[in-house]
Amino acid sequence: MPCNASGVCEVYRNSPPSILDVREQAEALEPRSRRRERPGGRVTGGFFDRGHIHHLLSNPIYAGRIRHRDQVYEGQHPAIIDPAVWDRVQQLLTDGAARERCVKQKTMRSVLTGKLFDETGDRLTSSHSRKNGKRLRYYISGRLVTDRSQKHPDAWRLPAEQLENLLAEVVRQHLSRPNAVTSMAQGMSAAEITSATELLRDCQSARKCLDLIARADLRQGSLTVQLDLQALARMIECRADQVDAEELTIETPFRMRRKGVELKLHLGDAPPEIDQTLVRNIIKARHWLAMIVDGRTFSEIAESEGTSKRRVQDVVDLAMLAPDVLDAIAAGEQPDRLTTDYLIKSSFPAIWSDQHKQFAAL
Repeated sequence: MPCNASGVCEVYRNSPPSILDVREQAEALEPRSRRRERPGGRVTGGFFDRGHIHHLLSNPIYAGRIRHRDQVYEGQHPAIIDPAVWDRVQQLLTDGAARERCVKQKTMRSVLTGKLFDETGDRLTSSHSRKNGKRLRYYISGRLVTDRSQKHPDAWRLPAEQLENLLAEVVRQHLSRPNAVTSMAQGMSAAEITSATELLRDCQSARKCLDLIARADLRQGSLTVQLDLQALARMIECRADQVDAEELTIETPFRMRRKGVELKLHLGDAPPEIDQTLVRNIIKARHWLAMIVDGRTFSEIAESEGTSKRRVQDVVDLAMLAPDVLDAIAAGEQPDRLTTDYLIKSSFPAIWSDQHKQFAAL
């Protein structure tokens, strides 16, 4: 089998955790790299070895992505491997890799891959970036990967660790209810109920809670978690037909609050949190507007303030916000999306009544 698109797909479909296992399974497919004759008569190419297969399985180009140094970026070419499949293969490779002796390593897995959906029904896939040498994981709407010709302002990009901790807490609270066992399972004896209650009480780790999730749907303002019937039955040691499927759906309020470039996720109503960056920029805007009224130009203000003329022009409009909007910002009660970045890019109207209409839609 030559190493073409169909050959790559076949190897991915037969990819267990170990490279050696992949090689054994791939031998039946007889995968070969291109035969080349080098200067001097040396011939290269032929059947795949362990290095060939590892390169094929770890190369992001097949998932529509590109690698530059230590970072992986979304490419502009079509994927021949589903990005979610590629992500799962990377995790299998990581789990099956030989660990360096005497070095404690922290496994970073996106365990909810394939289980998350946004309000459009689009599946979220795992992604990552690097900042200051640290690997940052995210869950992003699939359309950000499969349709890069559009900007998709409604797409989701959520910090993975925060979202995993939040969903684990949702499951933990559901299982910690005093009547959790009797509400979720039927036909159990008193001794079985006592035993199942103890088993649920032991389910406190985030990983155990996340393993019980079959699906989670995210919407602005709320989320719905569907527990896995079979997994729950195994956990509390009862038959699957004893579990009440209607009790496996959890709905809870869910809020996102952005603080500068940082996004924070909250269960229930997000507590008021003052956007200090926005407050500082409003103070600057009012100061700069006063300087303009006194006859100073944008260039003069930029020079005296140690910033650019463009920055002054962008920020000074914040001085035109309505008084009640300013009050809400000072109390941390403005809409989550009402940030400095949004206000600068949206070119909001100067008329206060029009501001109210625009900001009410956030």
